[in-house]
Amino acid sequence: MNAQTMSQLEGYLQQAQERHASDVFLIPGEPACYRLREGIERVDGDVLTAEQVEAMAVGIVGQEALARIGPETGEVLASHHIPGVLNAQICVAKSGGACTMTARVLPTTLFGVDVLGVPKAVIDACDARNGLVVIGGPVGSGKTTTCYALLDDINARRPVHICTVEEPIGIRLGPKKAVIQQREIGRDAPDTISAIRASMRQDFDVLFVPELRRAEEVQACVTAAQTFALVITQVHAQSPEAAIQRMIDVQPEDVRLSFRKSLAEALRIVMVQILLPHAARKGRVAAYGVLVPDDEMRTAIAGGGDPLDRSRPLPEGCQSLADHVRRLAEEGTVTPEVAREAIAGI
Repeated sequence: MNAQTMSQLEGYLQQAQERHASDVFLIPGEPACYRLREGIERVDGDVLTAEQVEAMAVGIVGQEALARIGPETGEVLASHHIPGVLNAQICVAKSGGACTMTARVLPTTLFGVDVLGVPKAVIDACDARNGLVVIGGPVGSGKTTTCYALLDDINARRPVHICTVEEPIGIRLGPKKAVIQQREIGRDAPDTISAIRASMRQDFDVLFVPELRRAEEVQACVTAAQTFALVITQVHAQSPEAAIQRMIDVQPEDVRLSFRKSLAEALRIVMVQILLPHAARKGRVAAYGVLVPDDEMRTAIAGGGDPLDRSRPLPEGCQSLADHVRRLAEEGTVTPEVAREAIAGI
């Protein structure tokens, strides 16, 4: 990638960060587009040509990898870092024979769990020696930022072995009290299962797998969480109950009964989050919904029932997403209009 093309790409990424956008879309025939809370926004400027997008794609993934899109694969993933400014997770694909790119924008500075307002129940769950911590939410809701904050908190407090399985690596974690290995699919291992297996054989204590696409990947993480490790993962879901169901639904019919029982046993906590515009300053604030499984919930999950259909009060630490949004409005952190709109969409 020549200097001009690199400067163009980095300019789009920095604009996204300035606009508090979660994603950048670079598509031939369109100007650069950004995903904001309100939806997709086109910026003022010239439309991108196919040649411009391809030049940026070649600079990020290389000509050889680009040639594989179509005949061998539908996408190539990579990361790009602007030191001290931002990290970007980039997906290169094709549409109508032309290259397209999307980039998820991540900060270089990790936000602390206290800055993000992560509920204490979630932080406490990450102190467990084993179990499954599930962080859910829609696209662009800050799930990845929260997961890295939790990992950094563990890193600062516990002398453990942390392994991550990423495609691609989002934020580099520097060692503090923990020993850290970050494995990238395609470079360090051919696939998620192989990377998980390598981590298991190297005696990990904490495993982070940002995205579980296949049934066997979910099963591998649940098995690890049941036995000897804390596993943190993400799910695209609007509620804790939906996050649990999504992990079940991906399983083949013939194993769902046994899987529900394993999942119920492994779960430590399930949290979902959304981002809302702050009432008093630029930027956004997270609202969280939290489910802390107890024996009654585990029985319901194992039997295919609703974990919220229960005879006793919810365990300490549980909170609905709507209730948290209301509290943020009462505190003046978000406006009443934003709160009403958010609750209507939950």
